[in-house]
Amino acid sequence: MKKATLLAVAAIACSSLSLSAQRDNRTMENGVVTVVVNDSTGRASDVEKAMKENAPTTPHDNGLPRFAIIGKERQFYIGIGAQFLGEAVMDWGDNMPSAINFIPSSITQSSPGNRSNLRFAWQTSSVYMNVLAMPHTNNQVGLFFKTDFTASSLNVSHFYAKYRGLTAGFTNSAFTDGAAEPMTIDNQGPNGYPSLTLFTAYWTQQFTNHLSGAIGIDAPNVSLSQGAKTASVNQRIPTIPLYLQYGWDEGSGHIRLSGIVRTIQYRDIVKNENKTMVGGGVQLSGMTKITDKLSAQWNGAYGFGIGTYIQGDNGLGLDASESTTAGKLEMMKTMGVTGGLNYCFSSKVSSNLVYSHVTNWLGDNGKINGDQYRYGDYVAANVLYNINKFVAAGIEYDYGHRKSFDGTSEHTNRIQCQLSVTF
Repeated sequence: MKKATLLAVAAIACSSLSLSAQRDNRTMENGVVTVVVNDSTGRASDVEKAMKENAPTTPHDNGLPRFAIIGKERQFYIGIGAQFLGEAVMDWGDNMPSAINFIPSSITQSSPGNRSNLRFAWQTSSVYMNVLAMPHTNNQVGLFFKTDFTASSLNVSHFYAKYRGLTAGFTNSAFTDGAAEPMTIDNQGPNGYPSLTLFTAYWTQQFTNHLSGAIGIDAPNVSLSQGAKTASVNQRIPTIPLYLQYGWDEGSGHIRLSGIVRTIQYRDIVKNENKTMVGGGVQLSGMTKITDKLSAQWNGAYGFGIGTYIQGDNGLGLDASESTTAGKLEMMKTMGVTGGLNYCFSSKVSSNLVYSHVTNWLGDNGKINGDQYRYGDYVAANVLYNINKFVAAGIEYDYGHRKSFDGTSEHTNRIQCQLSVTF
């Protein structure tokens, strides 16, 4: 069995010469967009710059189309793009349910005879639209739409509008520092990184050439580990994210201090009344060039009731847990840290090394099922090769470790490659 597993891994590794990873928005090359209609002035670079500013900043969200249309008298820009991602995935160790998202918290013990698994996937493929009206004016309006494919339907991953510093719609929270997230072929990304897509509205302000900030409101789902004497209720108070950011070197480096105020409501069945908990968190994140070829991305986040915002905790009931006092919930404490290094060997070849960790602690009087997720580790190492502006190539190794509150642990490994065609 071990020999067969090694042979399969070797086969996938060799195939990486023709498979590829999605392009990293953080180091997006220039000269991508070609104007195909009405480029009378030959200023495609202006169109490209405007569309970059309108697109999401997270590395997995390609939003820069290869072709664009300029309206009459340059009153609007329209770009429609698509990205096909085909994956070959080889796992060994404990069971990782998803072929596209490598999430340490979802690892389960493998059954006898099933310690390895070879799969193929395409579900992270997408189509997107990047539209701007009255570009390069004070009244510029931006619209961005992106949908991902699933096995049987389409899933909207972004749909938002921008106007005069205001961003509103379905997209990343202002608490997410997308540009500082390290690049992985794995679609989920680092488990300790705060990254959440939801209905939100936030205001961004550029105070100086280097200093900017934002404040907004979020409407996240609440995920609770409840007891028999508590119940979920409709949420009535929005979450408030905000940040201050200092940037340099024309956006290639920055440091950001973020905060979040999280209010959660639930029902105390013992007293037959609704209760409100107020928590929140802070995050320090950033990215910087170390040398001309080496750059770093990093973050550290800590808070109470912010489990929904951490990639590895989302949806696991880790915002709050049952208390030893009947009818009461207590917010859980969560910490997530991530570090990444990116090295560009040339304009075509780059590599990323990523480590991430998340830990959850009970409140002073909290209690929870022993098999609930306590902490996990995530490691990724990849090599990416850009064949041309439409196709690239890459291979990645992932390692995940999960530990429960009762002390049991699982771990698994993955080799994955990805075919990416972007236009």
